[in-house]
Amino acid sequence: MTVATSLVADIGATNARFQCCAISDDPAVVPVLLGEPLVLSTTSYVAQSSLLTDVAAHFAALADTQFSSALFAVAGPVTLDGRAVEVVNTGLQVDANEAGQLLSTAVTLVNDFHAQAMAVPFAQRMQQLGGGPVLPLVKGVLGPGSGLGMATLVPNHRADSVHWQVLPSEGGHADLAPSTFLEAELWSILAQNHEHVCLETVLCGNGLMNLYRAMCGLWGSEVEDISAEEISQRGQTMSDPVCHQTLEAFAGFLGSAAANLALTVGARGGIYISGGIAPQMLDFLVNSPLRRRFEEKGDLSDYVKKIPILMVLDPQPGLAGAMHCLAEQLRR
Repeated sequence: MTVATSLVADIGATNARFQCCAISDDPAVVPVLLGEPLVLSTTSYVAQSSLLTDVAAHFAALADTQFSSALFAVAGPVTLDGRAVEVVNTGLQVDANEAGQLLSTAVTLVNDFHAQAMAVPFAQRMQQLGGGPVLPLVKGVLGPGSGLGMATLVPNHRADSVHWQVLPSEGGHADLAPSTFLEAELWSILAQNHEHVCLETVLCGNGLMNLYRAMCGLWGSEVEDISAEEISQRGQTMSDPVCHQTLEAFAGFLGSAAANLALTVGARGGIYISGGIAPQMLDFLVNSPLRRRFEEKGDLSDYVKKIPILMVLDPQPGLAGAMHCLAEQLRR
């Protein structure tokens, strides 16, 4: 049995995380993350070279850091040749060839939600919100964070085990579809300020602020200069009625988007919600309109009622998922 040290990364629009991991060529041995992650502010870098140069310098300063392979999960669509990704909303580009030269190893690039999805079968901490039992069937994964990611997990049954294939997507940029009169009014306000009103327009950090401003416009309230974190905090404590209704609308849109994903891909194995925002709102979401809106699907309501929603609560699913993606790739 051979155990090799590799490097994985989760590069988002806010932070970029890099961590060593140990991967065995024996599929029975579970790969593990090593040490603590290197966390860099993505917004501090305007060019891919400076980011990757700093990363290479950091790990070169550590003892025994010759990597056998590397995989970077990046928040953006990977080019068709698989060699580059531009991080959405930053202008930062990650080039696999340049990264490979600096780190002296081959670097694979995947979409960040490819990695988030791959982490799901190995997640240690989850909380179920309604539905029936969790089955080894097709699963949908979505998560609001700096953006809104989506992916699908398809089971591949081999002998006595189940392996998972990830189908990445850019579903977060699909059109936002209002389902209530309130949401229709919010959409009309959002459409005045956004060329394309998509799911990500409301279901991410900046989206929460977009939704708050639209709700203020609907109520005729003064818009305060507050962050998404402050909106969430005020809404959860119910200290601000506009912020509270903003969170209610956020949960409704999220439940509807989750159900649409389940219907589109036939995710009878469950819908998993990850990302940086939902776990911080867990107590609120449990009692929010999320599950009710998930089940309001007309003729297919009985279909979706049986599908469980699971909140992924692991602290670093992006890095763990990147590690499992790399392990699968190396063993294949």
